[in-house]
Amino acid sequence: MKLNKIALALFAITAAPLAANAGVTISPLLLGYHYSEGADDEQVETTSPAGVGDSGFYKENGLYTGAALGIELTPSTQFQVEYGVSNTDGVDPASTDSFDAEQEMISGNFLIGTEQFTGYTDNKLKPYVLVGAGQSKIKIENAAGTEVAETKDTIGNLGLGAMYRINDALSLRGEARAIHNFDNNWWEGMALAGLEVVLGGHLAPAVAVPPMQEPDVQTPPIVIVESDLDSDGDGVLDSIDACPGTPMNVVVDARGCPVPVDITDELKMELRVFFDNDKSAIKTQYKPEIAKVAEKMREYPNSTARVEGHASKTGPSARYNQRLSEARAVAVKSMLTNEFGIAPNRLSTVGYGYDQPIADNNTEEGRAMNRRVYAIITGDKTMTVEQTKDMVVQ
Repeated sequence: MKLNKIALALFAITAAPLAANAGVTISPLLLGYHYSEGADDEQVETTSPAGVGDSGFYKENGLYTGAALGIELTPSTQFQVEYGVSNTDGVDPASTDSFDAEQEMISGNFLIGTEQFTGYTDNKLKPYVLVGAGQSKIKIENAAGTEVAETKDTIGNLGLGAMYRINDALSLRGEARAIHNFDNNWWEGMALAGLEVVLGGHLAPAVAVPPMQEPDVQTPPIVIVESDLDSDGDGVLDSIDACPGTPMNVVVDARGCPVPVDITDELKMELRVFFDNDKSAIKTQYKPEIAKVAEKMREYPNSTARVEGHASKTGPSARYNQRLSEARAVAVKSMLTNEFGIAPNRLSTVGYGYDQPIADNNTEEGRAMNRRVYAIITGDKTMTVEQTKDMVVQ
């Protein structure tokens, strides 16, 4: 196995930003059994150096190790880029000699959950269908480490699997996959299992909102009576007043009913959370304040929050304090998302290190004030109310 290639792939995946948006998935290690042994028409068709044979090699079954990085397109569907290696033996049918065989595969796969068609549920088991394509590179070396054969082929992937969600960030994964080699026209098989981590939480399913229905109000016939009265003083005679008893200050229509009007209520609030030195853990005393922010954001569905992290001028370096300030902002975002159910795409985070102090960093009291998260929550909502005569309508 080329351990340096696996290590490079794992490093690229685990270097994804900790403050990633919702739906970024990582499968840091996939383990499986790769079935590739078959009949003569399933040999690795290559041209080998003289003295080795040119009829092709059998590639036997072996262990598959890989990793994948993906992004959720919907709550039930994601696209993944997967890299993996199978290490086994190759056999030259002309000489029956054994060789070391390595098969590298890189592919792009769509994981389409069955809930995409049946509707989202709270079931922890999430079945899916895998469809994808990529490239397979098979390299065969002799006992001296000299390459004797190599082939690069286009492959297609088709599989069935399931995710078991342990929580919103961690899932177990199992899968059975068929791999078709288009260039050599043979099939391979694979059974694999692994662990999937999602950064920022899974995408939330859309909540269906029933359409508003207009009230079925029929206009009563107008009957003019000479001695009619206007009991509620709204300017409409009782005989044709469809809404008697209207308050004096309410604007009414020709039928004597209140006139509805839409008004916009704006939200703007702030959140401050302070941290211990060199820490990004949120103290218990600030959880009620974060809960109030979550309650307001649920009340104003289109509201968003910008979460800013800061640090005091301590620690080994400015770069260390920058990462610490980012971690503090991510901690507040994670609590709003994981504990209070606020969608991650409504929250943005940024870290400023110690570049924006609000107090003197030369005193302990000043440094304590600078170890903080400051969040600004803004939004609005529209409500329908009865128009009054003293109301200014835009």
